[in-house]
Amino acid sequence: MSQYPVPPPSYGTTGTSQKPNNNYFDNGQAREPLLGSSSSNSAGAYFNQPAQGDLPDDFKYGTTVSDSSPEIRNAFIRKVYTILLCQILATVIVGGGISQSPSTLFWVQTHIWAFYVPLFGTLINLGVLYWKRHSHPLNFVLLTTFTLMEAFTLGIVVAFYENKIVLQALFADPHTSLSQYDFSGMGPFLFGALIAMVMAGFVQIFIPFGKTMDLVFAFGGCLLFSGYIVYDTYMINAKLSPDEFIMGAISLYLDFINLFLNILRLLNNLDE
Repeated sequence: MSQYPVPPPSYGTTGTSQKPNNNYFDNGQAREPLLGSSSSNSAGAYFNQPAQGDLPDDFKYGTTVSDSSPEIRNAFIRKVYTILLCQILATVIVGGGISQSPSTLFWVQTHIWAFYVPLFGTLINLGVLYWKRHSHPLNFVLLTTFTLMEAFTLGIVVAFYENKIVLQALFADPHTSLSQYDFSGMGPFLFGALIAMVMAGFVQIFIPFGKTMDLVFAFGGCLLFSGYIVYDTYMINAKLSPDEFIMGAISLYLDFINLFLNILRLLNNLDE
């Protein structure tokens, strides 16, 4: 005798059984791959892969410039030296115009604050620029004001030298390209020499040096900032990220300006 009160359901094919809905299969949707179609009009992620040897843009950017792909490194170098060239041209035009304008020089000499405002303003501007270096277009506005104030101050300083010496110093200012050698070990020595020169400058305010010592310090300054050009050129490639091209250009710009001033000082002492 069966223990079930009712018979179990029939699993066989009966006339009342319904066939599954094959519309989904008839439309061909089930035959489509889950990751996209292989047709040329499809935007499936599986088939839209980069070509052999071509990396996606996200993988071309490294932590530093040296870790990035060659095209990113080349673009970074072009940006740095384009900005640097524009800064140098603006400095030559503005500074040269001020140094050759007697009325401007007389006005600055009678209003001494006009020299110290841009002198200390460059430091404040540089700090704000470092803070907003990723804010476009504010970073380029701050870069322009920094360059103009630096050019104005440099023009006043250059006015106290003969034009012949200024031109000699300008064309003696060297150009250093990015190097493949490791110059990171120069940092402590350059920083120590810079501190020594700054301290000597403070001492010179109270105890003026003779011509020989001034010549020695001018020559030492030329060597120091020539070394800084090589060092900073290496460091912006090894330490900065690819979007830090403005800070890289400013580092080299300040090195060139300081080297130019020391060459000017050296030539002036030799000419006397």
